[in-house]
Amino acid sequence: MNPEGYILQLQKEGARGAADRTVLALLSALSVLYGKGAESRLRKESARAADPGLPAVSIGNITAGGTGKTPVAMWLAGFLSCRGLRPAVLSRGYRGSAEKRGAVVSDFSRIYLSAEQAGDEPYLMARSLPGVPVLTGKDRCRSAEKAKAMGADILLLDDGFQYWRMKRDLDLVLIDSTWPFGGGHLLPRGLLREPLDHLSRAGLFILTKADQAGEQAKTDIRRVLTEKAPGVPVIEAWHRPAECLSFEEWQRGTRTAGASLTHVKGMKALAMSGVGNPDGFLRTAADAGLETVGQMAFPDHHAYTEDDLDRAEEAAVRQGAECIVITEKDGVKLPPRASQTGVPVYVLSIRVVFEEKGQYLLEKKLEEIL
Repeated sequence: MNPEGYILQLQKEGARGAADRTVLALLSALSVLYGKGAESRLRKESARAADPGLPAVSIGNITAGGTGKTPVAMWLAGFLSCRGLRPAVLSRGYRGSAEKRGAVVSDFSRIYLSAEQAGDEPYLMARSLPGVPVLTGKDRCRSAEKAKAMGADILLLDDGFQYWRMKRDLDLVLIDSTWPFGGGHLLPRGLLREPLDHLSRAGLFILTKADQAGEQAKTDIRRVLTEKAPGVPVIEAWHRPAECLSFEEWQRGTRTAGASLTHVKGMKALAMSGVGNPDGFLRTAADAGLETVGQMAFPDHHAYTEDDLDRAEEAAVRQGAECIVITEKDGVKLPPRASQTGVPVYVLSIRVVFEEKGQYLLEKKLEEIL
């Protein structure tokens, strides 16, 4: 197990022995320092936060890891575009080569950067949202100026809850229903990016993967949210498998008519992913009708190599898998040879679905700022 996987296991499961307890004690001490630093940055950056001059919506969370921000950002971009608006997505572009200097990933007509340059999530959004500009870079205030000059009329800050340097009109905070508060500890002892009291900044909460949690668990989450942010609406969302295409089809952007999921139903699959919540991907693969017989989980934002692909093939053969299934986020980083492997690679795409009342509340919140 790699160090990141070991720490994540400790965060979720706690100590099993003396060595684990020693590591947790060290992580707890580091969490105190992290918390002081986060409080200091929040005060300083919020005090001089810039007004972007356009309506701005942040899609973020209070924990590290995957809560479904990218699918929600893409839903928002599609919704706003259908309303005749010109949204632009501002992303940090984590681990992309353009992260520090900033760059335009796509404009209203074409994509300019690769996944390696843009970062996996910005590139995926640019690929999935033709006609919606996507900009990347740590300085999202500068990205906002570029988007405004391009003709955008509303800004979507992907993973923006901790971006305190820019004022926004609405903070959408996503809560993973399967592990909502990162163990209740700040990083690195837990997964909280800032104290739970900071949830008071939220304008609306979205419980993602709500279908994967029991009613009592969701009641408990709502109780905490009501305590920390009284009066802020809480809605539910589900991540649904949309289609499962061969890697070659997915790369080309082609579609097999009438075969969104039916052609993979019952297939034995090795699930390979480099996402924040690999277990959530397993459940989504099962919802798509795949029978997962094995799993290869890499760290979030993993850059795949030929060796990774070889090991996945070997594991798939060893475990009797008929295919290797990956996320779209992984698909943008796989070597081109993935379309020619002995064990076929399939890309499973998902879409976010809101409860009817919840979608109404979300749309109403958006209309209030337009």
